[in-house]
Amino acid sequence: MKLQLKNFRSIKEVNDFEIAPLTLVYGANGAGKSSLIYGLLTLKNILLNPNQQVDSLFNYSFANLGSYEAVVFDHNTNNRIQMGIEVNSGIFRVLYQAGFDNKEARFDLNLSSIAGKDGKASLLLETTLPYGLNQNAKTGISYGGQAFDISWNGATAQVPSQGPHQTDLANIIAMALNAPAETLRKLRVVPLKRGFSKPQYSSVSVSPWMVSEDEVASYLSNNKYLVSKVSRYLEDIVGRDFRVNHQPGTAIFSLDATDKETGVASELVNEGFGVNQIVHFLAVCLHPDSEIICVEEPEIHLHPTAIRRLAQALVEIAREDGKRFLISTHSEPFLAALLGLVAQGKLPPTDLACYYAHKDKKATVFERQQVNEKGQIAGGLTSFLAGELEDVRAILKLAKAAQE
Repeated sequence: MKLQLKNFRSIKEVNDFEIAPLTLVYGANGAGKSSLIYGLLTLKNILLNPNQQVDSLFNYSFANLGSYEAVVFDHNTNNRIQMGIEVNSGIFRVLYQAGFDNKEARFDLNLSSIAGKDGKASLLLETTLPYGLNQNAKTGISYGGQAFDISWNGATAQVPSQGPHQTDLANIIAMALNAPAETLRKLRVVPLKRGFSKPQYSSVSVSPWMVSEDEVASYLSNNKYLVSKVSRYLEDIVGRDFRVNHQPGTAIFSLDATDKETGVASELVNEGFGVNQIVHFLAVCLHPDSEIICVEEPEIHLHPTAIRRLAQALVEIAREDGKRFLISTHSEPFLAALLGLVAQGKLPPTDLACYYAHKDKKATVFERQQVNEKGQIAGGLTSFLAGELEDVRAILKLAKAAQE
């Protein structure tokens, strides 16, 4: 899966940003790491609901970035924001692109067979925003020796079959064309402000974003199988058992944790924040309808040992549950733990994409750092060690002066 962004926040242009099963982005504060996550969320907003005002596209429930002028690169409203996502279905490569400004939008959908022999189609829609999905782009496609018609309203593609003999192939083409929308539908974000702040909860309705603590708590309270999976990984990471306890005869419940070593139980709010926030994070990660999970600093407030165990858990979740993670981090131990898993043969280097984010004047640059089978990363960890090296130089300079 690849992401394209242009003229969005501090990103002037990024093409073919690969989102691997585990994708880490690191760099200094203000380097533009969060813009990748917000870009994906904006793309989800416009693909799943283009019938809204432009400024609403930057409202993600847990954060609102403001107006088009506030979000467009260099605050230049003459620039057009462009976004795209490329999905490989195994048979087809599909690229969805959206370009828009304050009023107008252009949507492109391009499909090509990976084999390259046949199965190519391009669809284009130009409209104004809000757009009520009331137009249709049409084209034809030849695949498997048969001809098919395609109709696309900017969000959903339809490929009608001309008879029973075409049904299977028509469904394959339709699934491929709709793969970008389905992928973005399963995109979820774990906000930096996460965790549980109350000893008791009552059920609330759960939105598709599922970001507030009440929503996450409510979903957990009604899904015992998710609770058991969260508990299993929580025990692996921090040695705590997790449970939801309902008060008999009421709609009130509590989220509780038990120290497996001492047997002492307490409400989750009374645990340290490292334990608390990991439950929220795991609940979103393990949600059966999540595929891409975006999170900033999953390691916050965790001891280095727990950070290492978290890295192991995410590798297992990505492998066993088919999840992809886009992670913004400042943690050298977290990256080092993942590189260690590569060196141990527990994580293929192709499943780990590492990007160093830095600024070139106004624009964010994402530098891909290749990882080899020994867990070595191209360029080393200089982005983390720069400050430490500066301190060491200062200490050595003082020591030398003292000797003189």
